[in-house]
Amino acid sequence: MKLEEYRDIIPNFEAFLEAMQKPQPYWIRVNTLKISEEKLISRLRAKGFRFDKFEGMNAYRIVSMPVKHPGATIEHSMGYYYVQDLASMIPAYVLNPRPGDKVLDMAAAPGSKTTLMAQLMENRGTIVANDTRPNRLRALGSNIERLGITNTVLTKGDARTKKFVIYFDKILLDAPCSGEGVFRKNPKDKMPGLREHLYLSNLQKALLKNAWRHLKERGTLVYSTCTFNPLENEEVVSYAVDKLNMEILKVEFDVPHCKGVARWRDREYEHVHEYVMRIYPHLLDTGGMFIALLKK
Repeated sequence: MKLEEYRDIIPNFEAFLEAMQKPQPYWIRVNTLKISEEKLISRLRAKGFRFDKFEGMNAYRIVSMPVKHPGATIEHSMGYYYVQDLASMIPAYVLNPRPGDKVLDMAAAPGSKTTLMAQLMENRGTIVANDTRPNRLRALGSNIERLGITNTVLTKGDARTKKFVIYFDKILLDAPCSGEGVFRKNPKDKMPGLREHLYLSNLQKALLKNAWRHLKERGTLVYSTCTFNPLENEEVVSYAVDKLNMEILKVEFDVPHCKGVARWRDREYEHVHEYVMRIYPHLLDTGGMFIALLKK
């Protein structure tokens, strides 16, 4: 099994393998731009939904529901909530955009993190949400409209080279990756090999370099992926520190997690591994997520 190569770097590996073989539960967050958490959850419970709330966050794991998919409700169509895995929410919280900020989301579609950032900003300030493919931009625009978001501008372009004209206070680079952390949702997908990890690592470094160009001095950047391979995670963060001279900050967020990988095959990441966060499926019953926080 391909995941066996991670046995030495993932704590409690047998529990990790067991979690990866189980269906991933649905999580939702309430769109507080339109409705309060209490009002929506009460409304959905009256329809037969049952939830476990993650304390300290606007995040609810669906235990049972009267529909086949949580998107099949009038409340979802009205933009009262967004179906989003808990692990996927955390990069936006770590970036912590505030009302009035200028924020760039470099690879934004379909919009889960963009719309959460708009919510955290209370629809004030500006988000530039970029993606490369028209069909993904249509999905992004649809979600922005459904959730009542008014502070976000959509752009289309290759984020490795695109000039965004302005400098940003904060940038989210939720990078294209091999997606191993979401295989619970798509178990039939083919596991990536070394060639794909190396290609993606180079792509991610190019994206990060252009993000650095557009970040204000002392601005902050969150780099995140939903994969486990260090070539796409610690390797890319090391590039930001060693080649772009960015400062790495410790990710502080109160969720069960592991620190980064110190060594991977012939590579060492001792200077970054204590600062980053790795979320594994067996810790929270979620997908996987890697998060790093950098300052220019």
